[in-house]
Amino acid sequence: MPKTNVILIVSDQHRFCDVGYMGNEIVATPNLDFMAEHGVVMENTYSCCPLCVPARGTIFTGLHALKHGAAANDMPVLQDVPSVPKCLSGAGYSIGLVGKWHLGGVPREKAIPKDERLGFEYWRGCNCNHEYLKGWYDDDENHRYKIEGYEPVGQTNLALEFLEKKKDESFFLSLCFGPPHDPYFELPEGALARFAGKDIPLRENAVNQKIKDFTLRGKNLKEQYAGYYAQISQLDIQIGRVLEWLKASGHEKDTIVIYTSDHGDMLGSHGFANKQIWYEESAHIPCVFYGPGLEPGRRKGVFSLLDLAPTIAGLCGVEMSGTDGRDLSSYVKSPSGKKQEYVYFYSYVPCHQASLRRVKSWRAVTDGRYKLVADDKRRVQGFYDLEEDPLELTDFREAKEKQADLTRLFEVLDREVAEHDGYRPYLELLKEHGILSAWLESERHFYQIWTFIPKVVRKLKMRRINRTEKKMLRGESN
Repeated sequence: MPKTNVILIVSDQHRFCDVGYMGNEIVATPNLDFMAEHGVVMENTYSCCPLCVPARGTIFTGLHALKHGAAANDMPVLQDVPSVPKCLSGAGYSIGLVGKWHLGGVPREKAIPKDERLGFEYWRGCNCNHEYLKGWYDDDENHRYKIEGYEPVGQTNLALEFLEKKKDESFFLSLCFGPPHDPYFELPEGALARFAGKDIPLRENAVNQKIKDFTLRGKNLKEQYAGYYAQISQLDIQIGRVLEWLKASGHEKDTIVIYTSDHGDMLGSHGFANKQIWYEESAHIPCVFYGPGLEPGRRKGVFSLLDLAPTIAGLCGVEMSGTDGRDLSSYVKSPSGKKQEYVYFYSYVPCHQASLRRVKSWRAVTDGRYKLVADDKRRVQGFYDLEEDPLELTDFREAKEKQADLTRLFEVLDREVAEHDGYRPYLELLKEHGILSAWLESERHFYQIWTFIPKVVRKLKMRRINRTEKKMLRGESN
């Protein structure tokens, strides 16, 4: 029986609401809309940790962030962990990665040794790059090459080269794009014209908001939206090229294409920029499965990036053991399949902008309708009814008619926290998992080079990092 091939396309910072199939009439995503119409939309998909590196580590391993080691940005992923490339390679698949990796630690431009690629064999990766007109990649032997023009075009070229080489074999390819992560305006010539100067409506919870993040101060949000939408539309064009190859090669009949993102983008909603917060714009992401053997439609059950690796393995008829996630391939195939009731997601370890926020560490659970958020002192930070109030403008924690649901979700949250982290301070958790030194290295690196952060803030952060390291050397936890 022929094996099912898989192409996993992962973008960076694409929130759930900015695709045509979810009702956004301004952003242009005809190829994603085609996949959604003829495939399966997992409408309630959440990032397990809405931050690039922890989420990417989970995508490939099916493990929570503390277990795979890359618990905050620019921390390296551990290698003695299960991964979907290792799993499928063992089942006879050719394994390839093209594009953004971001699991190698600092500096971001470092080359990734062969034994630090989680089992990926064909390699056309870059650790991390967000200069989309100055792209690059390293090959299998870590020879470095420039990408001329717009990076996603060059990356798609490399992906199509892999597919041509492996078209007579069973294959698993991960194609990882940097956009639509900011900078929003590094685009091919003419790509912005469709959106620039237009009266683009802001998401309602971004209108008249007091901006809490300094990275947004003084910026025109509608211009930011225009660049963000243009990036998404350019990615959609590249996705179309992959779909065209499948049709021309005859692999439509044996290949499943998956599109998702590591997390979303606040873009001014609730006054925030970027991610690493619990709101829908940050944590709720697009997820579409397209290919043979799937009953088309929209699945309302909750899904997490934690479930993606074992679900991919399941779609290939392979069992992936040792993960925290669930194999929900039967639910992807049919709405009558096995689904789950809740998704647990979190941001244990604050970094970059989040380290300057009032709530630096939080845990959350959702059943697709209700969402409960608590900090590391178990204090409620928000309780939302996403059906009644999808923009999360109202906190229902005091509503008498919601108390049964609040209690129910708190029981679930406490159960998940007891299993994974115990509401413990993040420095304690980092030390317990043996990854505190990697976090300190990343923090020190970025507060030295990120000149856009106010100088006084950088000095204070460096002092805190140095004090933490001294405590660690004395054997203290925080």
